Amino acid sequence: MGDRWLPYSAAALASGAIALVLGTLGLPTGADGTAVLDSARLEEGRWIMASVALLICSLGLALGLPTFLFGMPRRGRYFGYAGTAVLGVAVMAMTAYAALLAFFRILVVNGTIGDRELALLTDDAALVGFTVVLVGSFVLGEVLLAIGLLRARSVPRWVPVLFLLHAGAAPFTGAVPQLTEVGAVVVGVAFIGVAVFTNERFQLARAARAVA
Repeated sequence: MGDRWLPYSAAALASGAIALVLGTLGLPTGADGTAVLDSARLEEGRWIMASVALLICSLGLALGLPTFLFGMPRRGRYFGYAGTAVLGVAVMAMTAYAALLAFFRILVVNGTIGDRELALLTDDAALVGFTVVLVGSFVLGEVLLAIGLLRARSVPRWVPVLFLLHAGAAPFTGAVPQLTEVGAVVVGVAFIGVAVFTNERFQLARAARAVA
């Protein structure tokens, strides 16, 4: 099979990145509990779109992660292996998160979850732990991949820098909710950059082999 899979993996990575941006922008950010509940009750299309987009994102990123390894054949490959493994955990958690969004909205519409229940959910240890795993593995994974890309020098330097900027801004999203939306665009552009430049490198290598 060789490396003929690369264009498809790169396309999946770019598609997952776009879905990540759409899913993140589709969710209410910086809103209090009442506003979130009102949004879940009244904005059905918004929540369905966000849930479906994040599900597509998890599938696209899962299929697209091998693209990183193609871009780090020698230098940085160990960071690539570690980064894809850790980011893979985030991708699996994102699939569960997409399902939770849809389930949450159903419970809100049916009246099962109100202000009091939402406050209890916010402090639930299992849910907090799940969030830490999702966010932590995503941030750690992108940092490892960014280091690997910087060492490999297979894509323009601004691509891994965007990953590092997104990771650096992650701790401040609670205080500045707008950073969540900006960060989604930043990391989405970074993923697309990896897909485009790695596929371009693959096409050039294939053309060179054909000429030889």
